[in-house]
Amino acid sequence: MKILITNDDGIDAPGIKALAKAFKNKHNIIVVAPDTERSAASHGVVSMRGISYKLEKQYDYLAYSATGLPADCVKLAVLHILDNKKPDLILSGINMGTNLSTDVIYSGTVSAAFEGIYMGIPSIAISASYKTTENKFDEAAQFVLQNLEKMLKLNLPITSALNINYPTHTEKVLGVKIAPLGRHLYDGGFTKHNDGYILGGNPLPPEKQDKDTDAYWFYKGYVSLTPVQNDRNDYATLKRLGEEF
Repeated sequence: MKILITNDDGIDAPGIKALAKAFKNKHNIIVVAPDTERSAASHGVVSMRGISYKLEKQYDYLAYSATGLPADCVKLAVLHILDNKKPDLILSGINMGTNLSTDVIYSGTVSAAFEGIYMGIPSIAISASYKTTENKFDEAAQFVLQNLEKMLKLNLPITSALNINYPTHTEKVLGVKIAPLGRHLYDGGFTKHNDGYILGGNPLPPEKQDKDTDAYWFYKGYVSLTPVQNDRNDYATLKRLGEEF
């Protein structure tokens, strides 16, 4: 299988290296990722200026770094580097930090997967707990590798990507939960930092998260799997407005 791997933490991030290491021997992989961290880039793309990229020869797999954002990397890889030859699958991650519930709005990792499905390519976003160690990234990558066939057999519509959050903060993973998005709730807010303010706060415990959502089960120690789509239509209101006008 030909797999494009990308992320929003940058080409040198441990999570993307773990994915590449896990998949390179069994699949034909190409890595195209931002040259530096682009966390919380959402679905932004670079406009009004050019994007450059270069081959990174220090890796034992094919890898390119690009000056764009995660969605740019997917576009650049498919439309230019691969010369419109679509990969069979896109893997985005493994992100340093969760992308649970409402976090997906801001996530460059998830947005890269969304860009993939926009282009008709099955896509999976993978995230882990904050401050994940190298061996735990390897564990998360192996989970994806070992369960890839099962995930692909879900036959998600091409309008949906799969969002995975792997609980590397727990000593033992309790299992897998298929769970919807909810609200990812934090304590705290903005704190003063030098001449500005930084958004901070820690996630609330599972009992204070929306029950039975991905965030709830993740903090209980489960891998959360969530099919997500970027369809923002309000169908009920569309129907009502159609009846009014």
